[in-house]
Amino acid sequence: MRNIFLALIITVTLQSYAQIKDSEHKQKINIEKPLGVAPWTSLNLNNDPAKFQFAIVTDRTGGHRPGIFMDAVHKLNLLQPEFVMSVGDLIEGYTTDIVELNRQWDEFDSFVQQLEMPFFYLPGNHDITNQVMEALWKKRLGQTYYHFVYKDILFLMLNSEDQRLGAGQGTISEPQYKYIEQTLSKNTDVKWTLLFMHQPLWHQTDTEYWKNVEELLAKRKHTVFVGHEHRYVKTERNNGKYFVLATTGGYSPLRGTELGEFDHVVWVTMTKKGPIIANLQLEGIFDENIVNTSKQNYIKRVSAKSPLQIQAIFIEGKKFKSETTEIKITNDEDVPMNVKFSERFSWDLVGILEQIECNIPPNSVKKVKLTLKARKNTYEDPFKLKADVFYKFEDAAENLEIPFTYNIKPLDSYHLTKLNRNIKIDGQADDWGKLSQNWTTHDQKLNVSFDVGYNDKMLFVAAFVNDKKIVTFGEGHTWSQDAIGIIINADPKNKSTMSIGRGWYQNEILIPITPATDKIKSVIGKDLPKGALVKCQATNSGYFVEMALPIDYIKKRQSEDWKSLRFNLFIDNLDKENVTRYWWQPDWRGSDNIIGSGMFFK
Repeated sequence: MRNIFLALIITVTLQSYAQIKDSEHKQKINIEKPLGVAPWTSLNLNNDPAKFQFAIVTDRTGGHRPGIFMDAVHKLNLLQPEFVMSVGDLIEGYTTDIVELNRQWDEFDSFVQQLEMPFFYLPGNHDITNQVMEALWKKRLGQTYYHFVYKDILFLMLNSEDQRLGAGQGTISEPQYKYIEQTLSKNTDVKWTLLFMHQPLWHQTDTEYWKNVEELLAKRKHTVFVGHEHRYVKTERNNGKYFVLATTGGYSPLRGTELGEFDHVVWVTMTKKGPIIANLQLEGIFDENIVNTSKQNYIKRVSAKSPLQIQAIFIEGKKFKSETTEIKITNDEDVPMNVKFSERFSWDLVGILEQIECNIPPNSVKKVKLTLKARKNTYEDPFKLKADVFYKFEDAAENLEIPFTYNIKPLDSYHLTKLNRNIKIDGQADDWGKLSQNWTTHDQKLNVSFDVGYNDKMLFVAAFVNDKKIVTFGEGHTWSQDAIGIIINADPKNKSTMSIGRGWYQNEILIPITPATDKIKSVIGKDLPKGALVKCQATNSGYFVEMALPIDYIKKRQSEDWKSLRFNLFIDNLDKENVTRYWWQPDWRGSDNIIGSGMFFK
């Protein structure tokens, strides 16, 4: 009986040991492998059991901005790190009022208690600056410096405020140094050492034993994380990487990542080769409800509109100095609309708005004046106007915000040629005299001349592309070979000037076509409108295209007394292996689109 009992104990022990060992090894995918090729790159999963992820939050205070740190808490719960580290400045502090200090700590604790993973406190100068604050820390949180080891990584949480001297005067005292020295000596075989404290003591003088700490660190693989300066910078020094982090709600001009001024959490992945650092800006982390069905319905309805109508400025060849135009804002919803304008700097033009914020009642219209002034004689760089449009729908969780950006500058207007002769659409230039418009692409060697004219029945387009080497295939997509694209918007002026080519120019005529040669036929990329004709033919020095469109198409969009149309051209040029696209006017669908560019008038 005793032998049976011992055998049972041994069996259970061995099974438990086997389960523990199995959990320490990589889990594998259970998948049936095909005999030939497989639709995956590898089955070697990136799941080393020694690897782990944690997050770091940085300064919340020092001029805290309400709501930012709590936003970080919510987003850390989305990211699900194993635990969260800090680098101090958790409360505003700098007082001996014990009631106020407890209120601040209660508030902060209520934030981190909502985390779904452990949070490790660390003091900054706003947390400990006097004996009262230090005593309260110890009463509420215990020691001011400590360490732990996880998966063979040593975490050192230090107190740069152990002399309570405040900002710019951090120290490591002798007792803390002895603790650090002892901790490091007991953990000589760890894979890596991660050190956290608040102030970047290597930026300061009179730091007591900090230099001695660095001497100890230099002998081992290590990385240091601090806060305090509210501006991100990485330094490689002392045989390690030293990171000063930005903010998680503390004061910041927020001038952007290039200046190191942004709100973030740090995502650290520990690997065999050391930590991999990813800075995650708070504004770039979203939950699964970023767009739900209810919000999508509003977005579809609102974003399909053009709530702002800006009158384009045409100068008819005269020198531009200043002109006032009008912005018409239409709210056709049953809820209030708010519009906030902001400007982007232009070297060439200054824009002066009559007002920068407007509240538009439901189902109403408001007009705002915009004065455009030239800074100098040239004005290639447009004035950029941003309009953030807000709607407050009753059943929406938050205001729906739609941003619009407009490029505005003085424009030359083009004149449609009245044709008193017959034009035969055969891809030959015989019926055309000198083409009135000339365009040199960025290629310099690729030149285009073209004309847009009309008679009582048809609108005509002719273009000659000077291209010494034509590459076409007679099949396939037009955008994979040499081609020309013609785009026409025949809507009334106020509508066509504002067109942004929605849905790959679904409200425009778009005709991409490749040149035909003696042996290769043309490829037309889209169906032609009823009654339209197009022909593109190679010549000795390039290719010639001509197109005819029934005038009735334009009259249906405008009226019998039609006045204008908007026009654009693009060239696709296959050079070696790559196709480059050149636009006469900026692509209406892109961020460089200029209101009213390419307008032709009768």
